[in-house]
Amino acid sequence: MAHANDFQILNVNHCYKSLSLKLFLQGFYLNGNQQMASTLFNQGQNNTFMQTDTITVVLYDYMMPQNSIAMYKGVLNTDGTITCNFNNIPNNLMGFYVVIKHRNSLETWSNGITSFDFMNQANYDFTTAANKAFGNNQIEVELGNFAIYTGDINQDGIIDGLDYNDWENDNNNFAGGYFSTDLNGDGIVDGLDFIFWEENSNNFVGAVVP
Repeated sequence: MAHANDFQILNVNHCYKSLSLKLFLQGFYLNGNQQMASTLFNQGQNNTFMQTDTITVVLYDYMMPQNSIAMYKGVLNTDGTITCNFNNIPNNLMGFYVVIKHRNSLETWSNGITSFDFMNQANYDFTTAANKAFGNNQIEVELGNFAIYTGDINQDGIIDGLDYNDWENDNNNFAGGYFSTDLNGDGIVDGLDFIFWEENSNNFVGAVVP
C-alpha cells in the first residue's frame, strides 16, 4: 500500500529573466546606417520614428526543440534592438533557441545554445553573421550586416507563389497603410515590395529549423 511519504513533488522555481536581442528585417533595412524603416509610423500606426514593427519572440528548449518555453511580443526598434522580459521560465533550463516571428518575414531560429547568466540575463545578436541563424538562414543586406528574409506574407514557412497572390491583390487595389504585403515598410503596396518577394522566391527561401 502506498504512503504519502513514498512520493516527492518536484518544485521547479521560476523567476524573472531578460533577453536583449538585435536583429534586422530585410525589407525594412535602410542601407548605410544600420537602421530600419519607421514602418509603424509609415503605416499610420503610431507617431514615433524610433520603432519598426511588432515581432514575436519564442524560446524553445535546446534539448527538446519541439517544446516552447515562453513567448514575448513587443516592438522592434529601428536600430534592431528589443528587450524581452519573461517571468515564467524554469530556473533549471539548460539552454534555448531564440525564434523570431514577424508578419511578413520568414520564421528564423538562432544557431547554437543560448542561456541566461547568474543575473538572469541573456543577449543574442542575429546581425553579425549569416550563421547566427540556424542553417545560415539570413541574407547580407550590407557588408557585415545580416537580416531575416522578408516575403513570407502568409506565414507558411516558405516564400512562394502563395505570398505573391496576396501581394498582387493588394497591389492591384492600390493598398496603403497597415498591410503585411508592404514588404519595404513605406506604407504603400507596390512594385518596390515585389522586388523582395521575387528575389527570395527565385532562390527558394524557406524556414530552416532544428
